[in-house]
Amino acid sequence: MTTLPVRPLAEALTLEIDEVKLEGASKYDIAGVYSFGRGIFSRGTILGEETSYQKMHRLHKGQIVMSRLKAFEGAICLVPDRFDETFLSPEFPTFALRSGTEARYLGYICQWPDFWSLLNRDSKGLGARRERVSASKLLSIAVPLPSLIEQCRIADKLDTLLGRADEVGVLRKKISVLQSGLFASLVDSAIEGNHQTVRVGDVLRFDRTPVEIDSRREYRTIGIRSFGRGIIRYPSAPGENLSKLNYFTFPKDALALSNLMAWEGGISVTRTADEGHIASNRFFFYLPANDRANVSYLRYFLLSKPGQALIASACSAGAERNRTLGRKRFEALTFPLPPRPVQDQVARTLDALAEKLNSAYAEPALDALRPSILNAAFTGQL
Repeated sequence: MTTLPVRPLAEALTLEIDEVKLEGASKYDIAGVYSFGRGIFSRGTILGEETSYQKMHRLHKGQIVMSRLKAFEGAICLVPDRFDETFLSPEFPTFALRSGTEARYLGYICQWPDFWSLLNRDSKGLGARRERVSASKLLSIAVPLPSLIEQCRIADKLDTLLGRADEVGVLRKKISVLQSGLFASLVDSAIEGNHQTVRVGDVLRFDRTPVEIDSRREYRTIGIRSFGRGIIRYPSAPGENLSKLNYFTFPKDALALSNLMAWEGGISVTRTADEGHIASNRFFFYLPANDRANVSYLRYFLLSKPGQALIASACSAGAERNRTLGRKRFEALTFPLPPRPVQDQVARTLDALAEKLNSAYAEPALDALRPSILNAAFTGQL
C-alpha cells in the first residue's frame, strides 16, 4: 500500500514515436535496453543495409523507452542524454513526459520491481512465451503519481540514497576484479605444475532427476548468473506458469552449468540453500565420479581463461548470444588436472576469500538494497 496518490501513467506519459526510414548507405547508432532496470546500452553502429528492418525508432533524451517483449522483467527506462538520437527497432515504443512530470521520478519508477510486476500481471508463461506489453497497457498502469513538487523531492532523496548504494557497488566491482586476478593466478600456477590430462566424463558424472510438473503445485526454480556470479533462486511459482521445458531436481555440491550461458561464465556449484529447487533441461549438473576431482576447483578452472576457451570449443557455432553447450561435447573435453591436494588448496583459498567478500559486500544484500529504497519511496516512506 502507498500513501501517495495513484494515477494511470497516461496522466504522465504520452506515446511519441519518431519513426525513421533507413537508408542503405547511412550509419545508425544502435541501442538496446537491459532487463531488470539496468538502463540502456550501446550495440554499436551499423549501415542501414545491414539490418532487415526498413524503419527504426529514434530515441530522444528524456523519453521513456520500453521493450515490448521484455518490459515485464524491467526492460524499460528513461533515455539519458548520451543516447539522444540513437536508434532501436520498432519493438521499442517511446513515450514523452507530459508537463507536470519529473523525468527523474519516472526514471526511478521504471527501476521499481513492483512496477514490473504490474506490467507482468496479465501475461502468461515464461520468457519467449510471454505476451508482449503494448503501449496502451503501459499507459493504463496505475502508479504512485504525487504532485510535481513531491516528485522532485522524492527524486532528490533517491539521487542521494541510490548514489551511495551505487558507490558500494562500484567498490565491490573493483574488489571482484582483484579477486578474479587472484583466482586466475592460482589456477594458472596449478595447471602449470605437475598435472595429468583427463577427460571430463572420466572424473565427473551427470546427475539430475526428472520431475513431473503438477500445474497446481508451487515450484521454486533456479538460474545461473553469467561471469561466475552464482545461482539465482527464483520465488515460488505455480506449475502452470512454468515453460514447456522438462524440469529436474539436482544434488547439492554439484558442478552446475547453464548450457546457454556457460560460454560466458554461467557456471556455479550447488549448495544446501538450493535444495528443494528445480531446474530446466537447460542446466547440467555433475558430481565427482571418483576422488580425483574437487568440484569447487573445477568451477574455478572452468571460469578461468583456459577453462572458458575449452567451454567455447564445446559450444555450437552460433551467433555470440546463441551458443549452446553440448553435453556430449563437454564430457569429451580433455583438460589438465593437478593433484588432488593442489586442487583442494586452490579451492579452500578462493572459497574462503569469496566468503569473506560476500559477508562484507554481499551481492544479494546489495541487490536487495535498491528495491528496498524504491519501495520506501513509492509507498510514501521517504
